[in-house]
Amino acid sequence: MKLIMNKKTIYKLGVFLVILTALIFIMGIDRKTLNNGPITVYQVYLSGNKIGIIEDKDELYKLIDKEQEKIKKEYNVDKVYAPNDLEISKVVTYEGEVDDVKDVYKKVKETESFTIKGYEISIKRSEDDYETINVIHLEDFDKAVENTIKAFVGDKEYTSYIDGTQEVIKVSASVGDEPLSRIENIKIKEEITTKEKYISVKEQIFKDANELSKYLLFGTTEKPGVHTVRTGETIKEIANNYQLNVTEFLIVNPSITSPNALLYSGQEVNVGLVNPIIGIVVEKNLIEKKKVQHSKEVRYNDKLLAGTTYTEQKGSDGESVVSYYIETINGQMTQVVPLETLVKTPVINEVVVKGGLPLHYLGDTGGWYWPTNKPYVITSDYGYRVDLELGINGFHKGIDISGTGYGSPIYAAQTGTIISVGYNSTEGNYIHLRHNEEYVTKYMHLSGFASGISVNTIVGKGQVIGYMGNTGYSFGAHLHFQVEYYGQHMDPFKLAYN
Repeated sequence: MKLIMNKKTIYKLGVFLVILTALIFIMGIDRKTLNNGPITVYQVYLSGNKIGIIEDKDELYKLIDKEQEKIKKEYNVDKVYAPNDLEISKVVTYEGEVDDVKDVYKKVKETESFTIKGYEISIKRSEDDYETINVIHLEDFDKAVENTIKAFVGDKEYTSYIDGTQEVIKVSASVGDEPLSRIENIKIKEEITTKEKYISVKEQIFKDANELSKYLLFGTTEKPGVHTVRTGETIKEIANNYQLNVTEFLIVNPSITSPNALLYSGQEVNVGLVNPIIGIVVEKNLIEKKKVQHSKEVRYNDKLLAGTTYTEQKGSDGESVVSYYIETINGQMTQVVPLETLVKTPVINEVVVKGGLPLHYLGDTGGWYWPTNKPYVITSDYGYRVDLELGINGFHKGIDISGTGYGSPIYAAQTGTIISVGYNSTEGNYIHLRHNEEYVTKYMHLSGFASGISVNTIVGKGQVIGYMGNTGYSFGAHLHFQVEYYGQHMDPFKLAYN
């Protein structure tokens, strides 16, 4: 079949070609026809969508790198790379058209972000809980971790541990008032892996160790809060107002070395909430001289008139030198294990005799019995603290007492009636005692109960009711001791113990 075109048809075709050429020019489509085949070309895809065909893929990569001076200056790098989802495939053809590489570059620039070479650091907290950090240089992460360790350990102590210049310590009668400590091990609680990758500049990328150090310590890139001290304010008051404990306050203010340090009016202190991204585990041996307070034992004699009282034996405090294995995670004590005790001066308990019968049904709330053996260690005070597992700040409604050993006896702090005993996932094995209508004391994380412990049983002050353990939501063997007054929790140290 022959194609016959008259002059009118040819004219219309010519007009159409002129219009098509004009549209191509207006739309900025610059394509070159290839007809010298076979020729190698490259199809360019972005996020799975084809955006063009080019003759030279290296020319596109060079153009990407050349045009990104702003990115190079911001991140202090020598080279910028294509987006991660840019794909280029090689094709051999005999004819066809290719796009101008500048037009393809514009499409890439308008659609996706470019990348720089760096490292992705993955911090594994649990099977389904990961924290990912991007850095340009691995040494920045190493330095940031070291800075975080120093925040909890101290620069001088950390340096002597690394250099191997720590002093050998041992229990002896010559131990002075200052505790002796020796770091045995420092490690990171989480599993950390690193891999080199091309990182999109749209992601958060840490450029230096100082910036990353703040993030590892506070869990945010925002600037920590600052408080201006007013006349008479103490460290404890300021920390409490910002839901910090004193230890956390000292961590974010390393120039203040003592919880009893005096602050001056107008002084600026950091009050940012410590919420570390990583867990710094420090294992150390500690030796210290401890004052062992004597107890007051009351004996009743029904042959004497009620109201008659006399001291049968005067009491005096003792003194011991004790060594412990201590584990801390981000400054919080999680394990305290007694290793050795040297008694320098034995304790003599006071014995008071009272006439009449013991008032078990009332309880003597004028004097309380310390609920553990002595000496002991307070691993967590009453007040605000960061939950090690949840990473959130909360109020600790009691005190944690440790250092007397797993399975050591737990005593009733006051004569009273058992109102609850059992187990739950938070308190572990627990006992709750009521004393008159005013007080309730709670004993948590016990390894077990003493014989005869059941609801409605009356126990006497100083009676063994259970044994120190590590049950429930607990980190290491300790007793969580909690006191409530008319249903409101209070600082157990506000009671008078004898």
